[in-house]
Amino acid sequence: MSDTETQERQRLREALLDLCIERGYPDLELAALLERAGLDEADFHRGYEDLDACFAAVLGEIYAEFFTRASEALREERGWRDRMRATAYALLRFLRSDERVAHFAAVEAQHGGEGAQREFLDTFNRLVDLIDEGSAEAGGPDSPSRATALGVGGVVFARIQEAVAEGELGVGEEEIPELMYGAVFPYLGAEAAAEELRIAPPPDL
Repeated sequence: MSDTETQERQRLREALLDLCIERGYPDLELAALLERAGLDEADFHRGYEDLDACFAAVLGEIYAEFFTRASEALREERGWRDRMRATAYALLRFLRSDERVAHFAAVEAQHGGEGAQREFLDTFNRLVDLIDEGSAEAGGPDSPSRATALGVGGVVFARIQEAVAEGELGVGEEEIPELMYGAVFPYLGAEAAAEELRIAPPPDL
């Protein structure tokens, strides 16, 4: 990709983030995006087939950036609970770093086309996979099934989406111990879950 194309994609990304938080993706038209980015349709179609394709590409970039940050946070973590906790704080801190990114990734993602839905589901399932590793921690024939992990993941995502929509991410770290309690309880029981309420946040990277 040439430097010109890279710059055009960055301008489109910035314009898309701004316009989605201003008016919402369902009400966004390509003409408005191009005007904000200072590009014409020929510039746009060098990189994207249509607006949905652009949305999906930006969403994929954002999720990839989060997983890069999460990988850095997990570098020294080995246990399942430690990795879950580190991922939770990494996600919250990533979203707090840019209000537009948080809104795009947690709220507007629900309104994108098929490509965006695939990006969202892939990301959600990666996080559910981490939660589901708790089944191995629990052990035994009665270990929780993946349905438990899906339920926990759904609750966590709903709370994140609510916090983003209501502008509550600034105090979000206070809720992570409670979310960890709810995630750990089905797998390791009340005693292990209660320990999560007393664990301090990790240092920010």
